Amino acid sequence: MPTVGGCDFPADPNLPADRAVLFWTSTLQPDAFELRPSPSSVDDGFAIPLRLPDFPILVGVADEDGAWHGHWWSFGHEHRFRLDAAPPEHPVTYAVILPLDALLELRAEAVLRFWRAVNGRPSGPWHHPLPKQTRDRHVLILRALDAHRTGASYRTIAEVLFGFHGRTKADWEQSELKNRTRRLVADGLRYMRGDYRRLLHYPLRLPRPR
Repeated sequence: MPTVGGCDFPADPNLPADRAVLFWTSTLQPDAFELRPSPSSVDDGFAIPLRLPDFPILVGVADEDGAWHGHWWSFGHEHRFRLDAAPPEHPVTYAVILPLDALLELRAEAVLRFWRAVNGRPSGPWHHPLPKQTRDRHVLILRALDAHRTGASYRTIAEVLFGFHGRTKADWEQSELKNRTRRLVADGLRYMRGDYRRLLHYPLRLPRPR
């Protein structure tokens, strides 16, 4: 969908974040995993044949390479997966591709939640949501970054976000809010330049690429 700036997004940028359907690749989002047709027969006693087009509340989209990305809601939980092509109308047995990497723990959790759901069971809790305190701080980061990029001074940002009411320059220089505000802006700039992807891996702390 073309937007201001000439970029195409796979989701409507005008939708609120909690209503938008986003499709992530497994390299960025460990909750997204890859399904491939399995050589197992649908008559195998242990096989779980899936007719994906019949899944309720399933949204799918093909990317420019023909791969198909599915986003399925079940028992109030989201499940994201990728196939090399759109799923057929007949039942298929699938295998899950899990890279043996630093994100395996999160990937395996996502697959287990999906497996429970296709078996008609509650998916179980999602073990890596951001804590409320962390979410609240990231709201401040976004607000501070937006203000900084529109030309607001650190002092003005502190006045709006934290109610700073110092009268003199010395009041500002001695306030702990000065460094706190600077850290918010610095973190926002870092996330804007790509570090936001690390939030997708919470609670794992992975080393930054060199």
